[in-house]
Amino acid sequence: MNRLERISAILVRLQSRSVVTARQIADQFGISLRTVYRDIKVLEESGIPITGEAGIGYSLVEGFKLPPLMFSVEEAIAFLMAEKLISRQTDGDTHRLYRSGMDKIRAVLKNTERNILEDFDEYIHVLEDHTLPHSEASNILQPLLNCIIEKRCSKIEYFANYNREITSRDIEPLGIYYMVNNWYVFAWCRLRKDYRTFNLSLIRKITPSENKFTKEHPDVQTLLETIYAREETFNVKVRVNKSALRSMGRTKYIFGLLNEEDDGTDYVIQHYITYSLDQFARWYITFADQASIIEPLEFKDSVRKILENIKL
Repeated sequence: MNRLERISAILVRLQSRSVVTARQIADQFGISLRTVYRDIKVLEESGIPITGEAGIGYSLVEGFKLPPLMFSVEEAIAFLMAEKLISRQTDGDTHRLYRSGMDKIRAVLKNTERNILEDFDEYIHVLEDHTLPHSEASNILQPLLNCIIEKRCSKIEYFANYNREITSRDIEPLGIYYMVNNWYVFAWCRLRKDYRTFNLSLIRKITPSENKFTKEHPDVQTLLETIYAREETFNVKVRVNKSALRSMGRTKYIFGLLNEEDDGTDYVIQHYITYSLDQFARWYITFADQASIIEPLEFKDSVRKILENIKL
């Protein structure tokens, strides 16, 4: 990226944020703070009304807008790829909103670039897998995001894997994140009086409350780092007969499937990451007659202890 391209990109960043710090600009473009200051000065000298305050950052004067910038073909294709992923990795409402945004992007492209994008569409596919189901009942992501933005309490009906029961929880949703093939909401659980994470694919219903929460919470990034830093994870590798895969369905992703390798026989090698060998072992037993444990040894012990306690 040459200097002119970088300065134009800095202007786009300023238009897309209320405040941008010099450090954020430096990190994004891999330049020094001194270079940032010089680039900002160039923009100011060209007539762009930029305000800056030490310790806060830069922003454009309120009300100032430039005409829409044209997207490059490469940028538009990147949006197209994101649309394909969103169609499979979120719910129906979110996909419809993104598709509406994509139509607006297509509208500002030149005819030649728009034709390229339409032709390229057939070359990008994401196969149906473990994503949130597309039924109307599954459209919980947008209501959840609205509750996060408005700091609104919510009641959720949540299916707990460990006891196979649906419980009702009052939560204060703070943010969402994507990990090990699943979306999660991070929230303050009023029942447990502690921070909890909830798998979105296990939320059966969400009812936003009229009440807003006033409790001050730490930022989500800090909370996540604190929680996952103290949780031990286990890597599990199992060999599973292909005939068992259909009955496993999407559940294998809920239990942390990382990848699946075909070993050239009637079996596949599955790699999982889990926070509880005991919970994983209880699920594994449901198809254990068609599988074998490769590692770790502790997992074999977990399965053995459960089997020893079974009363027939």
